[in-house]
Amino acid sequence: MRIKFKMRILIVGKKSFIAQNFIKKYSKRVKFFYFNHYFPDNYNEFARKISLYVSKKKIDHILNFIGNNDNSLFPINGKNILRDNYILPLVLVNLFKKKKISFTFFLSTEIDKVDKPNENSLYSLSKFFLQDSLRFFSTKNNISFIKIDNVYGPHDLNFNRLVPSLMLKLLFYNKKIKVNFAQKKKLIYVKDLLPIIFKTFKNKKTFNIINVKGKTYNISKLCKNINEALLNKHKNINKNNACYNFIETLMWYKHNLSAIKKEAKKYHKTI
Repeated sequence: MRIKFKMRILIVGKKSFIAQNFIKKYSKRVKFFYFNHYFPDNYNEFARKISLYVSKKKIDHILNFIGNNDNSLFPINGKNILRDNYILPLVLVNLFKKKKISFTFFLSTEIDKVDKPNENSLYSLSKFFLQDSLRFFSTKNNISFIKIDNVYGPHDLNFNRLVPSLMLKLLFYNKKIKVNFAQKKKLIYVKDLLPIIFKTFKNKKTFNIINVKGKTYNISKLCKNINEALLNKHKNINKNNACYNFIETLMWYKHNLSAIKKEAKKYHKTI
């Protein structure tokens, strides 16, 4: 029996909901490894441990899901934003710049078409500086950046984000969501993002940027779709329907109520 070669992928940031979806989909096609030591302010011990781990496991690719997406105007954890979004990726690339290891990182769509960040956002600035630094970094590694809009889908327990917060209100308050504004939001369904991440493993470019644009949704219409899904009016909706992905996401939340309720208490103490 012929044994097929499997790429050996190191996941940094396994708890990310995107990471959980990715691992579930591709666990039979690649060999995943996980590094659980958190990146400290003094990185010497971190560097030593991850270097030994990468060598021991013969890692081919490092997929980094760690990121701090605090996009507030005056973030109280600015030091952590810079550490997670800028310093950690630079440390990883610098550690393995002489090895044949490729990388995948994520960028914000707040960096516009002319590669300028939102100057009022430390999050956007940190991602911009990362992109700019690694563009001119002397390395043999192939580095892919995936530039994404807001991602939603199963396993997302961050109820500060739009879609999880809507699901939470529907499931625990058992009432329709009323939205009185016509705000529009670009959203990417996580399962549409996964094949794009997978393709970066085959990237042959030293510096590769992939733009992934989300679909634009009217928030009022989105709430109406979710309300209808909760009322079981979606029985005949197929995968080509605009609200199918939201229904699939809602079903995941409904089937994982106990875990959701435990996590949601951090955001809504009345649940």
